[in-house]
Amino acid sequence: MLHRRLISAVILISVALGLLWLDLSIPLLGQHGVWTIPLLAGLALGTVWEFSVLLNLRWGISPRITLFHSLIALLVGLFPVWYSLIQQRPYPTDCPVGRLGWILVGVFVGIGLSGVHALREFGKASEGVSSESNQNQKETHAERTLLAWLLSSFVLTYVIGCMLMWHVIRMRAPMEGIYELIALVAAVKLADTGAYFTGKLFGKRKLIPSVSPGKTIEGLIGGATFSIVAAYIGFRVVLPRLGVEPGPYIWGPVVTGGLLTVVGVVGDLLESMVKRTVGAKDSGAVLPGLGGVWDVTDSLLPTAIVGYLVLMARL
Repeated sequence: MLHRRLISAVILISVALGLLWLDLSIPLLGQHGVWTIPLLAGLALGTVWEFSVLLNLRWGISPRITLFHSLIALLVGLFPVWYSLIQQRPYPTDCPVGRLGWILVGVFVGIGLSGVHALREFGKASEGVSSESNQNQKETHAERTLLAWLLSSFVLTYVIGCMLMWHVIRMRAPMEGIYELIALVAAVKLADTGAYFTGKLFGKRKLIPSVSPGKTIEGLIGGATFSIVAAYIGFRVVLPRLGVEPGPYIWGPVVTGGLLTVVGVVGDLLESMVKRTVGAKDSGAVLPGLGGVWDVTDSLLPTAIVGYLVLMARL
């Protein structure tokens, strides 16, 4: 099991670093940020699909429809990239909407399209209602339609919104943005790795056994330690040598690593809660040893917000 996990991790990391290297060294059509889109889209849409499939096991959400609306939201949210490619110049920094604004626009468009689909489904249930039994069926169908719209809207907002934040981090600067992105992702994933091995070796006290029996308090402490060390090495040793100015606070990496660990664990536990509720062990099987795509992105989703705020606060 461990060797399959390592093989999948090495392949995934190699592909990610390869695309990041292309984006840094050979910008497509002279514009930065384009090479990272296949990685972003693959992780985001793969997570949406698996999340929707899990919810569909119990609540009747449509994975195909949710995936389509999420794709539209992703494309709209990446408008600054399309602008740069068409205009052959960087997206203007003085635009009132800004890169963060386009994330909101994309999410709203996706939710709106999902709402239109829900209204159509709701309307179909109203046709031909003439008996009491049909009326009861209509009410049941309406409840399911409303619930499916709410669930699909949450999946779209949570996954697409958070994954697009990583692209905003990458686009903070042509070169420095990639270094900051790698440092943050390394801190998040080393927290996962540290928690896994520390929990295996020393874990005794369960963290939240009703949600995830394998997670322990010792693992959480080990993950935080790994993440803090990674944040310190990344932001205080490596990045300054690459031209990225470090933050003014010597304790910054401690706060950064601690926050990324805690928030990453919350993201992991949220996925575990969904899987336990619907009776699934993994979100998918596309990555041998790791599980599904959501098993990789679970901690990356909420930490995208924290990572951006940490950079803005110059910690």
